[in-house]
Amino acid sequence: EMNQKPATMARSVVALLALAPASGYVARAPLSARPRRTARVAPSMALITGSPFGYFDPLQLSKGKTEAEMNQLREYELKHGRVAMAAVFGLIVEPYIHPLAKSCHLAHPTDPILSGVELNFAGKAQILGFCGGVEALNYFIKKGDKYKPGDLLGAAYYVADEEDELWVSYQEKELNNGRLAMVAFAGFITQYGLYGNVDDMLFKPMIKPASELTCYGWLCV
Repeated sequence: EMNQKPATMARSVVALLALAPASGYVARAPLSARPRRTARVAPSMALITGSPFGYFDPLQLSKGKTEAEMNQLREYELKHGRVAMAAVFGLIVEPYIHPLAKSCHLAHPTDPILSGVELNFAGKAQILGFCGGVEALNYFIKKGDKYKPGDLLGAAYYVADEEDELWVSYQEKELNNGRLAMVAFAGFITQYGLYGNVDDMLFKPMIKPASELTCYGWLCV
């Protein structure tokens, strides 16, 4: 009997090994039928969790936060993302299109960073005034009972179904583009600090003649 037990165990192991590859061909339940994980964020974060990544909080910033705190963090993120998108657009376009350069008395209109420093007080005051107007608009919209984080123009007041696929998709795109713009803006500023320009240093060296390139070590532009 003692000799039969090892033989029986060996046959069982062989059978399991033979069936293991077949388990890979067994149809799995669709994603919609699988049990969902319990949400780890406040209800206010359920609106957008950062598709296509789903729940995305690698630094655990939402841990232990109340709904009000998460609303405030989401508003900060959207505001910085919108400013970054405008800034990146300006960094790309300003070197080529600057119709107000002469009236603003800019000596280096093709340098988006230096031209911002050279901008006179009146120009800086207009920018600050515009920002103040946006903040004032946001302050009054916040008083409504349907206010959502970052809803600067009060669009949520006119949306009948907040879970509408098109409406949620629009918000996800804005959030993701804002995150990308913040990373891109940080890259532009780092490049300017290191090499003094915001030019294309990735693709331009591939299409320009070597004689027209200015090289900084192994980087050429």
